[in-house]
Amino acid sequence: MKRIVLLVCGMLLLVSNTAEARGFRRTGGGTYTQSVAAVPAGHSTQTAQGVAQIMAACGRVGHWGGNSGYEGCGCGASAAAAYNACCYANSGMSTVDVGYACSSSGMWFCCRRYR
Repeated sequence: MKRIVLLVCGMLLLVSNTAEARGFRRTGGGTYTQSVAAVPAGHSTQTAQGVAQIMAACGRVGHWGGNSGYEGCGCGASAAAAYNACCYANSGMSTVDVGYACSSSGMWFCCRRYR
């Protein structure tokens, strides 16, 4: 009798684990799509000013494309701090385009394009 009870409990455990695994694969195994940040309307990536405005509108530093050369982005409590925090700031490359924008939180964003 003990063997039968043990066998039935073992089979129930096996069936329940298999059903849970099937349910997990069905609900949790879907395709993953990476979110892509949309560029706020009215801003262009063609100029450093446009990229600075995009960063200020989104509240985060990032490279948004639209430039074939080197681009440095940074943020800070002032425009000067943001300028100095840009990528490649100490590289020795000459800055050919620069843009500044202040976000609604008061954080300054800067985009520098180099040659």
